Amino acid sequence: MRASRFVATVTLSMCAVSVAGGCGHGPGGDDTGRTRTVPRSVRAQDDLLKRAESTLAERCLRQRKVALAPPGAADGARPGGRTAQAAGAQRRFPYGIDDPAWAAAHGFGSAAETGRHSGAAARESAPRPRGEAARRQQRLTDALFGTGRRELSTRTATGLVVRAHSDGCLASAQRLLYGDQARWFRATVAANNLEAAAHHRVTRDPAYRAVLARWADCVAPVYKAADPDELRGAWQRRARDLAPRQAAALQRRYAVAEARCVRSTGLAGTGTRLEKRHTAGVRAEYAALIADHRRMRERGLRYAVRHGL
Repeated sequence: MRASRFVATVTLSMCAVSVAGGCGHGPGGDDTGRTRTVPRSVRAQDDLLKRAESTLAERCLRQRKVALAPPGAADGARPGGRTAQAAGAQRRFPYGIDDPAWAAAHGFGSAAETGRHSGAAARESAPRPRGEAARRQQRLTDALFGTGRRELSTRTATGLVVRAHSDGCLASAQRLLYGDQARWFRATVAANNLEAAAHHRVTRDPAYRAVLARWADCVAPVYKAADPDELRGAWQRRARDLAPRQAAALQRRYAVAEARCVRSTGLAGTGTRLEKRHTAGVRAEYAALIADHRRMRERGLRYAVRHGL
């Protein structure tokens, strides 16, 4: 939930840049006077809902006389920033890297290249607000997300318990958009975790475990690891005591070994095939919540268009 807090705060802060011109338009229309309709593409619908939540939450904060925080730095999102530079090293390999050439060029990818510990160090060394600035930030956080005991709770298909407040401005915005924040919370958590649930079941499927055992035998001459995650963890531990060039070379060696063994055993293909079956099972199990999510999402889209958000 910490990540969700950060994203929502940045969204609201960036919206505050355009306060003078308004984050939304008049009811049912835009600044050209044209009638607005619900967009067709899922991406445009997502953008509309995010903008609507931000606008409604911002209005709530104003009513509570809570000042918005200054916009955060967005260097990573700018063309040519760190995010753009790392794009070539960002590919998803949910069941192990299956491209030896890519592994030779990028190792485990941009996330592993920076290292978990260096990322934590960067967060620790980042300047933190103090004094009045810290108090303003805390007031914003409390007003936006709520305080005290988290009233809402649900469990994902992977067993993770997720909790949220119902007394903040974000909750108020969701009640306006979707009609019932508690139902929206439960349905959204379920919908957002379908892929993770299917992946979780794949990694415990006997058919997948059998191929994974062959992968482990294949990669053993380089490092004895039970799965790709363990291999990457081994690199992280060893890299701490190595010079950057040596750590990068070791990463590529491990990554290429992972990829060659994934390719030779068919681990990634097995995972992908099993995921289709398990995804169908997860969707059937959570069909009621998925339908609930779809209905409330459609309600939110109609509300956003009708109110010019």
